[in-house]
Amino acid sequence: MRWIFIVSVFVLSIMAAKAQTIEGNNDCTYSKEIIVPFNYTPDGLSKNKPQLNQTVFYSYRDQFSYWYKIIAKENATLRFKVSAINDSDEYAVYVYQYNEKDFCDKVYYHKIKAVRSSFFTGPNATDEPYELQERSFAAKKDNVYYISVLNTSLNNCGHNFYLVDQKDTLRVKALHLPCKRDITAIPPKTTTLAAALKKPDTITAKITLPPPPVKKDTVKPLVVNTIPTLTCRVIDAVKKTAIDASLIISDQATNEQIPLTQTAKGIWTCVVGKGNMYKIKCAAFGYKNAMQTVSIDSINNTIDIPLQPFKEGDNFVMKSIYFFPNTYALKKSSFEELQKLLQYLLTNETVRIEIQGHTNGDHHIAKNKAYATLGEEWNYEGSAKTLSQKRAEAIKTYLETNGISADRLEAKGYGGKKPIIKDAQTNEEGQLNIRVEVSILKS
Repeated sequence: MRWIFIVSVFVLSIMAAKAQTIEGNNDCTYSKEIIVPFNYTPDGLSKNKPQLNQTVFYSYRDQFSYWYKIIAKENATLRFKVSAINDSDEYAVYVYQYNEKDFCDKVYYHKIKAVRSSFFTGPNATDEPYELQERSFAAKKDNVYYISVLNTSLNNCGHNFYLVDQKDTLRVKALHLPCKRDITAIPPKTTTLAAALKKPDTITAKITLPPPPVKKDTVKPLVVNTIPTLTCRVIDAVKKTAIDASLIISDQATNEQIPLTQTAKGIWTCVVGKGNMYKIKCAAFGYKNAMQTVSIDSINNTIDIPLQPFKEGDNFVMKSIYFFPNTYALKKSSFEELQKLLQYLLTNETVRIEIQGHTNGDHHIAKNKAYATLGEEWNYEGSAKTLSQKRAEAIKTYLETNGISADRLEAKGYGGKKPIIKDAQTNEEGQLNIRVEVSILKS
């Protein structure tokens, strides 16, 4: 059933490319060409194989899909595999066979069907046992095959593509720049104060020397040089209690990010340089972001970072809330963020919120036939504003189902009335407008 969902995403991506003329030719015209066998030459097979480890970069026109064009010069069973570079990315993969020059037009208007069912690659690969496994197809001499790697997530950092012909493996790392990553926490590093203080092992010769003469009252105390450290304690500015947060510390002069070690709830420590200035950025769900600088002027430095909780009238954008295109069906990757909102409401029992849905413009949305056998939330038809209302209600229903009283929740769809970027011209700008916000009605 899952591949049916991805087919619809493929269709929507092509429609989006057609609508945005700024993107130019967003199709397979610019496919990366690969000839099999890898050491083929018009004069016969060469003893020298080409570079089998390659790095390529997405162009702007490739933001929806990246294409590989494989030309078979002999019969072969080809094996291939695709994996996401960043664990928040998701891709669907299709294989086509077509020898004429008008392939791109035929695919664009859906006149050619894939010869292989699509398979899905991404962070949810463990849901189904066949995902992320190697696939194969029989390539016939003088035939041309196309492999489409379709981005199905808001992020797109790129993918790894492996093509195996007999004993040879071609590895292509396709990088998408700029790459958007959802960073919700800075993972702890292994660098600790103890490790930093550890001296390297040295080898010394065993030479016995007579002890130097010691004069009374001339022995000076041993001075131990230590490395400066910085300890940050993140606290609720009102309750004065420790809170979990994400923390980024960087050197103000070089912008180099400093490795952190979390030692307790709300407490991080790191090794720093005396006399240096550091920038600290801190964020936690339900609190306003904080940023400050600190100057290191001693060996042991400890600072408190108070975070102000949201109060009545404040708004914040919910990160990582994703719906399938033109539906109010939530993607599985949204539930981690929804759990944060749920926990926030369970902890703050007097808080009332308005859940706001926003779209990129106001337009009519038609049903997608690929979703015809699915539930009501998949088969929406109507205005974008009404869709934004239903998306807000879907989140409200999720919270109510998990124990939040309905009288603490309101849902409202604003459609395209409150865009972050007016007259969005690119896919990235449009995605910023498609969002869910939370407004605090009562703190």
